[in-house]
Amino acid sequence: MRRTSLHSPVLPVGLALLTTLAASQAHARRNGVAVDGCNGCHNGGATPSITVDMNPKNPAAGEAVTLQVAISAANINVGGLYVRTGVGRFAAIDGQSTKLIDDHQLVHDTPKRASGGVVRFDARWTAPPTPGGVVFEVWAVSANGDNFSRGDGAQSASAAFAYGCAGETYYLDRDGDGHGDPGMPRVDCTQPPDHAAVGDDCDDYSINIHPDQAEVCNGRDDNCNGEIDEDLEVTTHYEDSDGDGYGSFFGATVMAKCPPEGFAPSSNDCNDRSPSVHPDAVEICNLIDDDCDERIDEGMREVCGVGMCAREASTCTAGSCTPGEPTAEVCNGLDDDCDGQVDEDPGICGPGGSGSASSGGASSGGASGSSGAGTPGSSGSGAPAEEGGGGQSGGCAIDPQGGSPWRLVPLLSPLAFLALRRLRRAGRVR
Repeated sequence: MRRTSLHSPVLPVGLALLTTLAASQAHARRNGVAVDGCNGCHNGGATPSITVDMNPKNPAAGEAVTLQVAISAANINVGGLYVRTGVGRFAAIDGQSTKLIDDHQLVHDTPKRASGGVVRFDARWTAPPTPGGVVFEVWAVSANGDNFSRGDGAQSASAAFAYGCAGETYYLDRDGDGHGDPGMPRVDCTQPPDHAAVGDDCDDYSINIHPDQAEVCNGRDDNCNGEIDEDLEVTTHYEDSDGDGYGSFFGATVMAKCPPEGFAPSSNDCNDRSPSVHPDAVEICNLIDDDCDERIDEGMREVCGVGMCAREASTCTAGSCTPGEPTAEVCNGLDDDCDGQVDEDPGICGPGGSGSASSGGASSGGASGSSGAGTPGSSGSGAPAEEGGGGQSGGCAIDPQGGSPWRLVPLLSPLAFLALRRLRRAGRVR
């Protein structure tokens, strides 16, 4: 009579080797080693199905129950298993061909014979004293009993149960986007950490992919509806010569849902010949407007001095900044002498006046346009406009010499040029 794998001195060792563990952190066992699964050796046969149940299904906290594992396959003659959990305590049941590794791990002692194409294992498990949830992980192998590992099959499964409560199903949420992995359910009394109440995430490793995410043009299914870049509007895309993702307003344009190669959805690149220059670039000290905000090296160069003496270094070398020279304080709302104070000298803006009060042209003498006291360039009865600095009683005009307003034109011209440039970029002026 031909010996089957149940009596063979070879197959029990092979089954124990391949079914005892599927996690690298578990302990090695007699006639077996810690492996990630059984498929490496047991293959070529039909993949078995695994059913995991518990009797009673919803035990009380601290109650002992029977864990039932059924392994079925078309070619199964004998089977083996390894079961692991993180809570509670396992206990072996006599006649089930199983043994304990520790309170949380149980493995078959010898392969168990199939009956009607099914191998059944029972084990005792006692729930913790506090209500919660448990997950049982099972790795199993079905063997055809020919004393070799070829023609065998291996499979893994998991099952979740609650104890001490009715339980709700939660799903592992690795990326924390509020949508869990539908393939990683867990039943518990309360929502565990790193889990979500819904299991509808199609990529649980990306926080930017889930059913509530808006679809964007990136060649991915952002909203988990099985479609890619759907329902996007046709918009204008701008030529991106330097490939930095920012197009130029002055280049070619195309109308499309997604920007073709060499185009970008924005037109705000101020230098489309340099990939390091664009609106999201970091400003560095290099005499270039790196971030396209129409300022050069802002906040990058050393600044020294206070008041009207404040200066910015002309180079990026530390210690190269030289403050300006202080001048005599005059009534103009500025710190001319660079001492940190404004118009602080007594009487500089008239009796009882200050730079901020008198620089606007108001006087304490009512509508006559003169004050009751004289200042340099004025008399007690009020100075003429041509002598009093434009009719200001305290002599606190910005241009105390009565200069022409046309002198401001050279100062305002650059501002007008910048405003015109922005209007052209916005397409309002050709």
